[in-house]
Amino acid sequence: MVPSAHSREASFLPPPTRSGRVCFWAILLGLVLATDSGAGGPPRDLPAPGTAAEETIEPEEAELDYLGLAEGHRQAGEYLQAVSAYQLALIEDPHNSVAWFGLGLSQYEAGQVQEAIGSYKEALKNDPDLWEAEMNLGVIWFNRKNPGQALVHFERAQALSPESWRPFFLAGEVHRLRDDLPEAEAGYKRALDLIREGEEQAVIRQALVSVYLAKKDYAAAARQVMASRPHATDMEASDRQLAALYLEMDQEEKALPYLERLAANPSADPRLHETIGWMRVDRKDYDRGLRSLEIALERQPDPARREELSLRMVKLHIRLEQFDEAVALLERGLLGSANPERYFLLGSLHLQADRLEPAGKRLAQALHLDADCAQCYNKLAAIYLKQEDFGRAIPLLERYRELQPEEAMTYFYLGVAYDRLRHYRKSIPPYEKFLELDQGRHDRESFQVRQRLKGLKKRVGRR
Repeated sequence: MVPSAHSREASFLPPPTRSGRVCFWAILLGLVLATDSGAGGPPRDLPAPGTAAEETIEPEEAELDYLGLAEGHRQAGEYLQAVSAYQLALIEDPHNSVAWFGLGLSQYEAGQVQEAIGSYKEALKNDPDLWEAEMNLGVIWFNRKNPGQALVHFERAQALSPESWRPFFLAGEVHRLRDDLPEAEAGYKRALDLIREGEEQAVIRQALVSVYLAKKDYAAAARQVMASRPHATDMEASDRQLAALYLEMDQEEKALPYLERLAANPSADPRLHETIGWMRVDRKDYDRGLRSLEIALERQPDPARREELSLRMVKLHIRLEQFDEAVALLERGLLGSANPERYFLLGSLHLQADRLEPAGKRLAQALHLDADCAQCYNKLAAIYLKQEDFGRAIPLLERYRELQPEEAMTYFYLGVAYDRLRHYRKSIPPYEKFLELDQGRHDRESFQVRQRLKGLKKRVGRR
């Protein structure tokens, strides 16, 4: 018997597993031999399922229905037995295109690829209009990495069944593989014009998306994704794709709703919350942005990435003059942190709030982790200057001067420190260097230094 409509759907040759194209092929699996919605019914000259084939068998020969037996084996996945039964059927009727076609299907499934090619060719000799045989030959050559030969068969199938979308789609796949984007786009669009089924339409639109991505035509790609959404089986994947496309086009406002839908999933990647958070911050929606960033920080399992995000959030709080929040976030991440920047920022905030003891402690920890932290020397020196501990301030200022020799105010404070310790001779060179570098930018300090130098030079006997 001829395969039923259901069984014929299952007989489409499985395509090769190809990186990035598996989803397209998997959805198409089992569709080439189905009755094409635009082809006007079963393939030409093939008997209708379960009727004509039985009428040709005489009653006394009913037990020798090798064609029906072969089809039963094939549907059961018993391909070697199906091959044998089809061959017996062909002994009785060597011109039976249905038997040759079924033999090709079974041989392919049994791994007899070369034999399957021969069987499909025989099927076409007996029925030149059997477009499904051309299709399956095209798939075989595509699987064997011979896209040129595959395209020949797909184009023949197009001519034999111009109302079927599949030959145009698969021809588009060949062109896409060969980076012939205009031809691939034309094939996909022709297939789209012919298709009615929703799920299959989504497959074609996704193929068009791949073409537009290759052309960097993100707007066209987004239109195809939007058009496929009513038929999408994975709405999350659609949301992700649209968000990515809008971000590529710098249309963050359009991307944000899709990102938020994705973030609603409890298992959403914390980097997604981070992205949303910074997007909201860019729009000055600071409260909601920081809430998203807090979620990202809480869920981020990678310590290095968590440390980076935490410090970026601290700097945001500082920019917004939310100093208490910045301190709390810095303190929260201290355990196990060996990042000198965390300790430096914390010490700086304490110093700004005139909390000198914790400021000195955190800055000293930062300096222990990074001996070349210039600002650590500078800020520690500032603490000792505030405490009038000039003896401890001087070596810190000297080290800062070595690291930042063009910073004028360092020389001012060095001069002041030596002066207050009554090391008058030592105070004169840094005072003079301050005036040389400052060029009057600090009016008050410049005036004080000029007046003080006059007195110091008289005291030490210098002109």
